Amino acid sequence: MFEIVNATCGYRKTIIVRDASMHADSGEIVALLGRNGVGKTTLLKYAMGLVNVFGGSLSLDGRVLPDDAANRARNGIGYVPQGRFVFPRLTVAENIAVPAIACGKDHKKAIERALSDFPILAEKANALAGGLSGGQQQILAIARALAIDPKVLLLDEPTEGVQPSIVDDIADTLRTLLRQHNLTIIVAEQNLDFCLSLAQRVYIMDQGMIARETTKDLLLNDTDLIHELLAV
Repeated sequence: MFEIVNATCGYRKTIIVRDASMHADSGEIVALLGRNGVGKTTLLKYAMGLVNVFGGSLSLDGRVLPDDAANRARNGIGYVPQGRFVFPRLTVAENIAVPAIACGKDHKKAIERALSDFPILAEKANALAGGLSGGQQQILAIARALAIDPKVLLLDEPTEGVQPSIVDDIADTLRTLLRQHNLTIIVAEQNLDFCLSLAQRVYIMDQGMIARETTKDLLLNDTDLIHELLAV
């Protein structure tokens, strides 16, 4: 199980997220929803060890993990940031190799697996990542996060700036990964349709806190909640 308990975090001395708790079981996709600016990205960065921590803990399979990003990656936390942030002057293959090497994995096997899992990248293996389309970069960012063979995959706004056909490809890929690797996947998104095509359980953030935990079916039948907390 992946679990965040009472996360309180932010930037420098400013608290953005306060007392946020959530969990996800192995093999589960959980959606983290909310409007712009409510703290979704900050909570994922807390999970990855990329913000100032003022309180709380993160555990994986019952073991509390260290706060720093390097140790969290080595312990099985993969992260796809908002905006992708691929290494533009490295090739597709090199983008995949870097995290694998950093986490002590076999980078050749990581590249081979990524190009097999993501055929759209195979023909671009030796191309510079900066020359890829936005959708191709998003898929590369997912492949790069998977290069460390994570137990948990954190995705921040994976559909942002991506054309609808690629969005469908990303959804299909995530379902396949769930079946093949028994991953835990946390998806932070504003695209309600995308999230609810994947997740059965939902956390909704508002003003830096977890305002509601609910299920897909209950959320779809609560138009007032959708409008109040998601402005949809």
